[in-house]
Amino acid sequence: MRFKSLLIFISLFIFISYCMAEEVRIEGKAVEQFQRVGAWGWVVSAGSVLNGPEEMAGRNVSVYLTSANPEEYPPGFIDPNIVVGDRVAVYGLLETAEPDVYDILLVGSKEYYIKPASS
Repeated sequence: MRFKSLLIFISLFIFISYCMAEEVRIEGKAVEQFQRVGAWGWVVSAGSVLNGPEEMAGRNVSVYLTSANPEEYPPGFIDPNIVVGDRVAVYGLLETAEPDVYDILLVGSKEYYIKPASS
């Protein structure tokens, strides 16, 4: 029952975020990989903002996937070959739950990604 409640909460959070979010593109450096309950991805030091709020430049941004239902929220792509220090390109949905805190969700389109910048 607890797991089902967690999945419902995550799905609701993704739906609300998806409805209110804007698509962004950044390039930066992969700082560290992370894995949390229901989410995994990379912390990226944003170097240049190609599309989105310029205030993201120079900040660490979490770029991640979640364990949402893929039928409703198609997952994007995290290149498995990324290592710390790589230059990466990111395309996804911007989330700003707190002022000056930026997260990029890779759920909602199969087109979203984090991959080496040269790919």
